[in-house]
Amino acid sequence: MKNNWFIVVNPRAGGEKGRIDWPTIEGLLVKYNIDFDYAFTEHKHHAVELTVSAIKRGYKKLIAVGGDGTLNEVVNGIFIQKEISASEIIVGVIAVGTGNDWFRMYNIPIGYEECVKAIKAEYVFKQDVGKVEYRESLVQHSRYFVNAAGIGFDAEVASRTNRLKDLGQRGALLYMISLLKALIGYHHTKVSITIDGNTIQENAFSLTLGIGRYNGAGMMQVPNAIANDGLYDITMIKKISKFSVLKNIHRLYNGTILKHPKIKSFRGEVIEITSNPPVRLETDGESLGESPFRFTILPEAIGVVVSEGFVSQFKMESELCAANAV
Repeated sequence: MKNNWFIVVNPRAGGEKGRIDWPTIEGLLVKYNIDFDYAFTEHKHHAVELTVSAIKRGYKKLIAVGGDGTLNEVVNGIFIQKEISASEIIVGVIAVGTGNDWFRMYNIPIGYEECVKAIKAEYVFKQDVGKVEYRESLVQHSRYFVNAAGIGFDAEVASRTNRLKDLGQRGALLYMISLLKALIGYHHTKVSITIDGNTIQENAFSLTLGIGRYNGAGMMQVPNAIANDGLYDITMIKKISKFSVLKNIHRLYNGTILKHPKIKSFRGEVIEITSNPPVRLETDGESLGESPFRFTILPEAIGVVVSEGFVSQFKMESELCAANAV
């Protein structure tokens, strides 16, 4: 097995920041004597292929240079390969995307040099990994994720955001623009949700299942999520008026979303969701298929590089989140 790092660089991430900033990042890796090889992604899902190939060649330490989507593809490559256990692999992230929601969870400094210093130190935290089974073009598929999944309105917003990105648009406000446009024509859907064997039925506007706390470029839809507790945090927005959505957008950012009377929260390991009509899905910001869904969770299934001091900070925050969720 190789002891050096393999780096997957998404040159399109962050509006070409991956390509533009790579020489700076490469220089910092050299400055801190980090031994590495790298490759640039050339198309969608290429990061999955590069990851599988790297592990087959003996790499056990990987870095994703990109956004949440790049990390998601690297993680899926790790879990579909059969060479070694995913638990033997560690992943670092140098964020150059627009959302960087996984990054926010760990409070990793955005500066490239601080990221590189954390990778050099190899502070590793074991976090949970989600798996979802879904349908696309009448074919059953599955996908792994490390941050959050969105269903219904959340997935509609992600789909619109991704279409704008494909057209070359970038920027921190892209998600908010997509949210406002999606709100015009979107309606609630009757859903049946089974959480660890207990079923509830509800007219739902949106559902978020979180391992991490942030999605949608900084929104806290699952503010009490704990990344290594072996459980999904679930936030369900029930049937709600469009005016009420607009009036309470601030709650998505300040962590008070669960105080709204139209919002319910749950926790669970195995989540099954059906709906009529089918609803759409996104994971880690990537648009996928539609219901029915089955979510399972892999506890502490992957090691990720975090900043120094994070573990003690995370312990205190997790205790607070657990108390708030009771």
